[in-house]
Amino acid sequence: MATAARTRVPVGPAVVIAVAAFFLGWGVLIVVQKGIDWLWVDSERPDWFVIGLPLVAALAVWAVRRFLGDDGHNPLKGIAISPYDPRQYANVILAILATLLGGLILGPEVALVSTGAVVGTVVAKMRHSEEVVNLASIGALAAILALFAGPLLSGESVMPDTSSFNPWGGILIAVPVSFVATVVILIARALGWGVYRFAGARAHLPALLGTALLVGVGSVVVRHVTGAPVSYIATSSEGLIHNIATETSVGLVLAVLAVKTLGYAASLGAGFRGGPFFPAMFIGAASGLLLALLLPDTLPMLVAIVAGLVGATIATAPMKWSVAVILGAAVGFVFASWAMVPAAVAAAIVARAIPRLEDRLARD
Repeated sequence: MATAARTRVPVGPAVVIAVAAFFLGWGVLIVVQKGIDWLWVDSERPDWFVIGLPLVAALAVWAVRRFLGDDGHNPLKGIAISPYDPRQYANVILAILATLLGGLILGPEVALVSTGAVVGTVVAKMRHSEEVVNLASIGALAAILALFAGPLLSGESVMPDTSSFNPWGGILIAVPVSFVATVVILIARALGWGVYRFAGARAHLPALLGTALLVGVGSVVVRHVTGAPVSYIATSSEGLIHNIATETSVGLVLAVLAVKTLGYAASLGAGFRGGPFFPAMFIGAASGLLLALLLPDTLPMLVAIVAGLVGATIATAPMKWSVAVILGAAVGFVFASWAMVPAAVAAAIVARAIPRLEDRLARD
């Protein structure tokens, strides 16, 4: 008996989708980064602005989800790749832009994935193809590569020069640091699931406003108490990892880490739209920095920061061992250099090995 031939994605459309999605994703990333820099990073905004803008963003996200369309997905569930038609994409990207520009603690990675997915979906429908999901996935994966384009094309890493660093010397140090950073992220995600249980799957205005108030007021309080910029708390802050790496005050780093983690947990569960990975990177880097400041003669700062960053990244979502190791190596290379890859891989293995007790909270 003849068997049906397995359908294959045509090479030509796949290449077109990949190229278009990459550049569109890069464009979206630049717009988001420039907007965040202007609103939150480049100048110190007054207290009323820092508290008010997240509240406006909460209202905007609620309005989009309530009246235009409740598309998109819960950031606690990682990054989901779904086909989006242009109308659905408009709803998704509006909620994401309101979240990110409003200073809530989620990242831009879902904006890129959604942009790539809509490219694949549109091409699939133009071709009347049944491979909508596969073509949307190609677009999403191509767009997410834009996150690595800047550091790789510029030849510059986020962290200081590591050319004189012993590639194998940081492995033992990475293990305990990654453990601590992973635990911090898992606690944040457990709290996020608690917020989600309260808010529910639909847009919940009190949860959105409460989270916005937490982020805004927390940013103002930390600024007045420690002198830290509000962008250490508000926004995903992945672009500020190099900045916080220069801080030497234990009190400042501890305050930033505590308030950032609480705001991240609330942002994950309250109903905002965005990615969970980039804020986790900042929290992981801050965890490593705090440990290095507390144990200055034991933990080299650079190794601790990178190990914490990698551990927190891997802890953010369930993934296969192979994916965890590859992602850890890639993050270590992009944020530092090839010399940090062995320590980054060790950090990824530790993070992947820790049981994810939060998964019980995710079960319906």
